[in-house]
Amino acid sequence: MKTFWKLAVLVVAVVACESKKKEVTATDGAKDRTKTRVVTAKYADGTVRAEISYLGDEKHGLAKSYDQKGKLTLELNYVRGKREGVSKKYYEGGKQVYQTTEYKNDNIHGLQRKYREDGALLSEARFIDGQPCQGLKEYLLDGTEKKKYPEIVIKQIDRLQAQGFYRIEVSMSAKVGKVRYYRGKLSREGCITDQLEPLLLDRTERVGIYEYDLPPGGFFMEELNIVAQVETLFGNAYIVQRSIPIAIQN
Repeated sequence: MKTFWKLAVLVVAVVACESKKKEVTATDGAKDRTKTRVVTAKYADGTVRAEISYLGDEKHGLAKSYDQKGKLTLELNYVRGKREGVSKKYYEGGKQVYQTTEYKNDNIHGLQRKYREDGALLSEARFIDGQPCQGLKEYLLDGTEKKKYPEIVIKQIDRLQAQGFYRIEVSMSAKVGKVRYYRGKLSREGCITDQLEPLLLDRTERVGIYEYDLPPGGFFMEELNIVAQVETLFGNAYIVQRSIPIAIQN
């Protein structure tokens, strides 16, 4: 009989111990790296500014941002600290989606779509590994796709005899806002790459400049490829490229 009671007391003690462990796991998520927890940030007036899901010390799960009126402005998913899946930005009021963006391994990868306030599609832009690509589609108020975009204009200026250089000036066929010019070629998928060489930009004239230095008696020839990245009125990146043969003799 004494042995029986000793065993009973032991079983009760073990059960009580296990129950206590479960209570700690359920209530103390900040110390449990196997469970997600939601961290809330607030404005000065106490209104919720953001709700972010964490797994351990890493963002993991859905993150939401709000304006000071408590309306949703952004939804973004994380996997182990990296952006993954489709994010959503909202117009003021938190009901109508303004922009959706596809992410992969923390980079924009796939399509970024923008919408008008009535829900009509405004644009579709393609990205690969965080870099903008050719194939931008923008839509007019009547729903038809915009077809006319500026083209690259290349001007060759020979200063070899007078100043010892041959200059290439690059501009667009129509007035544009922000623009970047590069020397080199797009990736196989038609995207901006780190291998492109930025051209010196005259910001006042929106002109890209590249110069060849050639000693007397020298000769140089290449197929020059120029890439332009233009910001459109809708805030998208329009990518275009053009090649011309270059033959220089001093």
